Amino acid sequence: MDRVQKLDYQKSMEEYFHTHKVNELLENLFEELIVNKPKNPIDYLISRLKRKPVKRIFITGNPGTDVGTTGLALANSLGYKCVDLSQLIENEISNLEKTNNNKKNFMECRYIDDEFVINILRNELIKCEEENISYIVLDFPRNRTQAIFLKSYGLLPDNAILLKTSREKSLESIKDKIKNNYEKEEMIKNDEEINILANISLDEFDINLKALKDSFNGFYQEINIDEYEDKDYDIIDILSNLIKFKIRANETRNPPHILLIAPPCYNKGKIGKIISNRLKIAHVDVMDLLKKEIEAKNENSKNILEALDKNENVDNKYVLKFLEDKLYSSDCSINGWIITGFPKSELQINYIENMKSQIKPNLIVLIDADERKIEENANKKRYDPLTGKSYIEGSEEYAKLGEDELSRLAKRKQDEGEILMKRIESFKNVADIINKRDFKNLIKFNGSESENQIIETIIDKIGFKSENES
Repeated sequence: MDRVQKLDYQKSMEEYFHTHKVNELLENLFEELIVNKPKNPIDYLISRLKRKPVKRIFITGNPGTDVGTTGLALANSLGYKCVDLSQLIENEISNLEKTNNNKKNFMECRYIDDEFVINILRNELIKCEEENISYIVLDFPRNRTQAIFLKSYGLLPDNAILLKTSREKSLESIKDKIKNNYEKEEMIKNDEEINILANISLDEFDINLKALKDSFNGFYQEINIDEYEDKDYDIIDILSNLIKFKIRANETRNPPHILLIAPPCYNKGKIGKIISNRLKIAHVDVMDLLKKEIEAKNENSKNILEALDKNENVDNKYVLKFLEDKLYSSDCSINGWIITGFPKSELQINYIENMKSQIKPNLIVLIDADERKIEENANKKRYDPLTGKSYIEGSEEYAKLGEDELSRLAKRKQDEGEILMKRIESFKNVADIINKRDFKNLIKFNGSESENQIIETIIDKIGFKSENES
């Protein structure tokens, strides 16, 4: 078998393992063997393989992340049973005396005795396992003891998710909850007392969370819900993607990582946004990252703004840092991404080749339009200084503009004359280098295709289908 045959064979095996989820299956079986230690491993494995696998999802979060509502909506969308531990505890607590320590801790959003909590939850989980029902457990585990309980019963999570938000939002949520809990019991706490109790509660949560993550090292995926406030898709989409496309170090395939390289005056932003919305992945536009840094008005802002004003490439120490930070964010790590506005130089192409596997593109798209086509687009391109959006005359977006919007449109200096020629030359250099490099995951367009043709081809090529679609 020669080298090419070996590579083809390896690729076919990887595809088979991915399609049939072999890695995940073997990993789960070995985990269960280690935990349960059956006397006859072969009989155990045969019995286990005959059963439909139970999916175990555990979601907890900082106060203020609304785990209950989110978890229930997610369970309904996936067809899983939802086990809301907080609701179960509240039902039990309501029958206790006010002087009971567990009830007092519940009212003050403090941790409740582990034995009390585990006894409430144990029967629910055993019932799900016996009935072979996939389930989502909310607000559990929340400390090391609770994590150890799961391990001791062999209930290892398929996904353990931690929702995070700012300390300020958490404190406000705890204050409201404490106030409401005391009012229900016809007891009054003043604002200062509530503030003290809220800070104690959150500090306790942080301490227990650290111990939990140490105990469940490698299982927990943290998601900062504040990152999704301005997104076109909600947190249910994010969690659904995370569960369906579980990210683990030994996975043969990651969520979509798309690099879209397009010439000047091409509507790459629109293509990126549509693909982002269709696949529920992050749209990472390098120019947006730079503009965000300019708005921060820090020590980097002046240098970046200076380069942009001169229509020069921004220093790589800024571009590569901002890009890498974004690609390692929870949004990109979980959902995948499409990058536009990059690369602009050979050094940046080298960076792509040397990216670590977890952030490496699995599809590179090059729209290699000729100079005539670029100039044609430049002549039709108009810019709205009020909104910062660009339009191509004759496009659907342009036809929808009102009189006020049309009156504001103008051509930018960078889309004309010597500056445009310089941009075209820079792009041609990048395209030439890309074409000469041995990128196995490269697809090319010549610029004559419609935007819709490009979009559909990319989506079809990436083959990003959900667990239910495959």
